[in-house]
Amino acid sequence: MRQITVIILFAVLALGMNGCFDAAIPKPAKLIPRDKFVKMMVDIYLVQGLQNVPLGEKELKKVTQTDLYQSVLKKYSVADTVFVRSLIYYSSFPKDYEKMHVEIIDLLNESALQFKPQGKMNLEPK
Repeated sequence: MRQITVIILFAVLALGMNGCFDAAIPKPAKLIPRDKFVKMMVDIYLVQGLQNVPLGEKELKKVTQTDLYQSVLKKYSVADTVFVRSLIYYSSFPKDYEKMHVEIIDLLNESALQFKPQGKMNLEPK
């Protein structure tokens, strides 16, 4: 009886250890292409940045963060479940996901340059 218990315990331990090494997430059937996903993430980061923009009380009641996220999904014609599955899939590859984030930050920085003043501003009072 003791040998059977040891064998079963060993088998469970071996299967458990094997499960740790096979952590690959299968590619979803409707995976958002990488380039489109990067553009969506840029828009989502811009939407997140709107949290810090002071809005009047009336405007704040009209628009929620969920509405803004849904507008990004609608812009790209992507269902929320497809987006979440794509996000999980891409984030399961940390090195590639980090490269995507560098690309996203670069795109955000490029768009920020469009709104910076070109010349030197004189802020001293006259």
